[in-house]
Amino acid sequence: MCGIAGILSSKGIHFLTAKLPLMTNSIAHRGPDGFGYWYSEREHLALGHRRLSIIDLSENGSQPMHYLNRYTITFNGEIYNYIELRESLILKGYKFKSNSDTEVILAAYDFYGADCLHYFDGMFAFALYDKQSNKLFCARDRFGEKPFYYSFYNGDLYFASEMKALWAVGISKTKNETLLFNYLCHDLVENPLNQEETFFSEIHKLKPSHYFIVDEQKNIIQKKYWELDITTKNDFNPQKASQIFKELFYNSVKKRLRSDVPVGSSLSGGLDSSSVVAAISQYTTNNYTFSARFPGFSKDEGVFINEVVSKFKTKHHNIEINEKGILEDLDKLIEHQEEPFQTGSIYAQWCVYREARKNGIIVMLDGQGADEFLCGYDKDFKFYLKEIYKNKNLSQRFKENIQLNHNYNLALSYKDLSSLIFPNTYKVITQIKKKLLPTLNPGINADFFGAHKSEKNPFREFNSLKEMLKYELTNQGLEKLLKFADRNSMAHSVEVRLPFLNHELIEFVLGLKAELILKNGWSKAILRDAMENELPNNITRRKDKIGFEAPHNQWTKVNEFQNLVKDSKSFLIKNNIIKNEFTNDWKTIITAKFLQSK
Repeated sequence: MCGIAGILSSKGIHFLTAKLPLMTNSIAHRGPDGFGYWYSEREHLALGHRRLSIIDLSENGSQPMHYLNRYTITFNGEIYNYIELRESLILKGYKFKSNSDTEVILAAYDFYGADCLHYFDGMFAFALYDKQSNKLFCARDRFGEKPFYYSFYNGDLYFASEMKALWAVGISKTKNETLLFNYLCHDLVENPLNQEETFFSEIHKLKPSHYFIVDEQKNIIQKKYWELDITTKNDFNPQKASQIFKELFYNSVKKRLRSDVPVGSSLSGGLDSSSVVAAISQYTTNNYTFSARFPGFSKDEGVFINEVVSKFKTKHHNIEINEKGILEDLDKLIEHQEEPFQTGSIYAQWCVYREARKNGIIVMLDGQGADEFLCGYDKDFKFYLKEIYKNKNLSQRFKENIQLNHNYNLALSYKDLSSLIFPNTYKVITQIKKKLLPTLNPGINADFFGAHKSEKNPFREFNSLKEMLKYELTNQGLEKLLKFADRNSMAHSVEVRLPFLNHELIEFVLGLKAELILKNGWSKAILRDAMENELPNNITRRKDKIGFEAPHNQWTKVNEFQNLVKDSKSFLIKNNIIKNEFTNDWKTIITAKFLQSK
């Protein structure tokens, strides 16, 4: 929806008025429709806003917004259930000047305090100042759909939607080499051991499902306000479970269609995005779809895309993506992403949102998030197998069904079996081996490896399916995808909304027995059953899992890319990061450009 920025400082009004516009101007792409500044009477706090008008396009929806002559807010995101909340607050005596969700946040905070966060179905990052208590309340949504970065610099607190707003006022770009090491060695773009970290040492994230309160002395009290409960509490049969799932999912889509500007959706051809398109068709005939296409690529999903487009008569746009485009746009893509990323699929997403904006679509619904709680990845199957390992008949039948449904040969490794049968011994032996036999990645410079290798394993071991799914949703896995989507969409002044990330929907699924999530050896079994009569059978019962994959390995083989790889590798070798044996061309380019950025 927007971009936010703020400063808490004792340096006075002239300092604040000089710095705040630098921050908001640097993120103007997040909100091209307007801007606003506000400075506290005490001259110690500045709040800024860049507006992308989505709901209540009038001046009444402008920010920073004030309420009851007490509260002021700068807010990025959407509260999808704002209409229902507004009605309940009116019954409690509250009055509203606008039709915006922003004003609903202010009234809800006045009535519920910090507990207002429990009532929001939405994506959000905001800073709300209470003049009476002289405290700043900053919060981020449950899964981290919307970003919130902050830094202490020269005794002042700065915060914003993107790091470039912090750099605009002089905050250091000192690289966090530990995260860079994890990126090169472990394919991580976050630190699962500390979600506050970024690739820049001086910049931190407000963690998902957290808020903090800041007083005038800049003391921060941070608190987690939501914990995903995976306790089994819904003992429904498969038919009833899929029925309730469908109702919750369709209701989520319906609320995420609330907008005063045109809405479209991304269509990859997979089950998740196709389900979103099917649900949208229940509520509107203006069903705009956009698909990334890769001519000549074996994993192009045009056959499935065309089937969905034909069934729902969508107003469809194909976007052909190739190496020429990414060579032209690579520096812009990196600038907007701000931190390293693993594959060229990020560029495909960038192109989809750019095309949507060119066609006047300001809001896009997307299928992200379903894989992480419906068990959509082949790698996830083993966690349920570990859970049922002791039941030989059940585990054998599960392996056979996985082979039948997904052509996947499921088996537990010696490591998996050891952790199951001798968990304590396995843990001790693993720790000893890690100390005595450090494994050097053959492509990483030995000095760089030695300086940043940690004895703490960045990965967790799980012996149950739902524990692993919770971890992917809330600790390591989902948030990076949300960051990619936020930067790619907002780079083109487009808002992306994710119906699968309705917390009530996720809480319902993870409150079911694990066996229903992988019923009869089908990934996403509940979603498949729910959409059985809505989508073509070859989509609901599709066996292969491609994901949103782009031919980035093919792209890097062309001469222009190879020259870039050669120069990048030379730079990284010279700076003692990698050796000539390092073979990942994409990471070579991205790492070099990251380190060369000033």
